[in-house]
Order: sequence, then C-alpha cells, then structure tokens
Amino acid sequence: MNICFTETPSRKTVKPSRTVFLNNTGQDATLKFVTAPDHVLAAYAISTGISAAIDHIRLGDTDYYSCHSQNVVIPGDCTAVLSLSNRVLTMTISN
Repeated sequence: MNICFTETPSRKTVKPSRTVFLNNTGQDATLKFVTAPDHVLAAYAISTGISAAIDHIRLGDTDYYSCHSQNVVIPGDCTAVLSLSNRVLTMTISN
C-alpha cells in the first residue's frame, strides 16, 4: 500500500499501529502527530514502533499532508518507508 503526501493542506490523518518507519528521503523528517509530541526521524534512520495519528510530515521547511480522501489506518506491525520524488512524499507500507 502507498500513501501519498503533498503540500496541499488536508485534515486527513494517517494512523500507524506499532509501525516501524524508515526515512529514505535524504533529510530529517518530523512526524507531526495529532495529540502526541513531534518525532524527528533522521535521514536514513529507522524508528521504533509508532502508534500515534500523524497529522502531517515536515521535511526541511515544507509540510506534507495526506492526499487521500479519508483517514488512513496502517495495519499493525508493518514497516513504512518514506521517500520523496517530484515534490510528492510517499509512504510505502509493507508487512
């Protein structure tokens, strides 16, 4: 499953469940949560399992928002790889 994020503001969230993140964007990514403190994921770093709803993701000075028409729930214990191409941030989910 791929979840895309663009610079267009959105109120849709992405809810991981014990998801391990790999930041493959080449720059630090800040996961901005709805109710939890922000989490900075260094470039090419791997996180521990994250279970807080993500409001948006910041790379450098740019905020990226889910471009899906509804909130997205990631199944439990998956891996999410963040990558950036042509100003679209993609979160690729795998088991």
